[in-house]
Amino acid sequence: MLVGTIPLAVAAASPAFIAIAVIVIVSALALAAVDWRGSPRLDARDVRRVVDPQLSLGAPNRVEITVHNPFPRAVRIRVRDDAPVSFRVDRRETKLELAAGADGSLAYLARPRHRGTFRFGDIHLRATGPLDLVERQSVIAAGGPANVYPDLRELRRYDISTRRGLAYDAGQRRARIPGAGSVFERLREYQPDDDPRSISWTATARRGRPISVEYETERQQRIVIVLDAGRMMASTLGELTKLDHAVNTALMLSYVATAKGDEVGVLGYSDQVRSFLPARRGRRQFLRISDALRRLEVTTTESDPRMAFEFIRARAARRALVVLFTDLVDTDASRGLVAAVSRLAGNNLVLCCVLADPRLAELARDAPATTAAAYERTIAQTVIEERARVLAVLRQRGIHTIDVPSDRLTVAVIQRYLELKKRFL
Repeated sequence: MLVGTIPLAVAAASPAFIAIAVIVIVSALALAAVDWRGSPRLDARDVRRVVDPQLSLGAPNRVEITVHNPFPRAVRIRVRDDAPVSFRVDRRETKLELAAGADGSLAYLARPRHRGTFRFGDIHLRATGPLDLVERQSVIAAGGPANVYPDLRELRRYDISTRRGLAYDAGQRRARIPGAGSVFERLREYQPDDDPRSISWTATARRGRPISVEYETERQQRIVIVLDAGRMMASTLGELTKLDHAVNTALMLSYVATAKGDEVGVLGYSDQVRSFLPARRGRRQFLRISDALRRLEVTTTESDPRMAFEFIRARAARRALVVLFTDLVDTDASRGLVAAVSRLAGNNLVLCCVLADPRLAELARDAPATTAAAYERTIAQTVIEERARVLAVLRQRGIHTIDVPSDRLTVAVIQRYLELKKRFL
């Protein structure tokens, strides 16, 4: 087409140049039409997207697209996948060369930035014609759901470490401790050293001699995971919000607890109860928990812990280990939370988990170079000291606490859970 403009530029010298220009342009258009007709058009039978139905939040999830070349010649294809807008992908477009009748595949990594349900869009392909003059575009309707769950990689690592004997509680064995607890073990004859309160008067009357009831320690426990989804949990640590880090740990904790036969329930709250699952045991319960955690979103409203904890007390008469994920600022702002947690700890064992901000610790530690930096350092030190006071008050009231950075939260919570379970608290 550009060559055809040259005769047009000198057409004033002779009318013949106009004819030459027309011939060149018409020839170019004819060749382009021939190339377009010869370029392949792919359909849904030739293209397929392969992606895990359960994607992990913030993790690199592999997405693969396979393409089949049904034509008797080699083709060059450009492929572009419509990933959800909230996904961070390493590349949007890829080139692929396929021999005649061959299959090819390409892969890219997608990092979801939010939990929830999203959708992949269509797959766009551009195939080059045999003369390399045009590209024929095909749009493959390949829309499908993209369910983003909390980070599932920890679960896979835990399974692998369990098989290798390297799990968090490797080396521990469950022991039956007769004579303590509340689960019936057996009836036996009364011994002089037995507690008289262990005598079963019904069995004694039936057998005509003193009979004692022996109990074993209750091995199954009840775990209630409580997640604060209020505005304080909306701040980010790295690429994820504090709630996202807490949800990742909560998923891992529920997985380990259900694997050990414990009953596990979940409550998410802000100014009202956002999500609730009563405590149950088993794999189905874990699947319900993972789906509930996937749907739990952070809000911009102020949390009401008193309402949430009264909700738990009204629905859980039995003693439970309550694992609370929340955030603390200062003594005044946390007064309501401390009062509510103290009341909940009256008939429950409470573990309060908060996330330490490494940036705050860095500001409080580094020597300031400017006046603004000195002001920031003073504020950071004040916030850290206030948090320490609140945590000290909680510990004085018999509440267990964890205050660690996000990269250590999961291991710290699992280890504390196993420790409390071992001590039968």
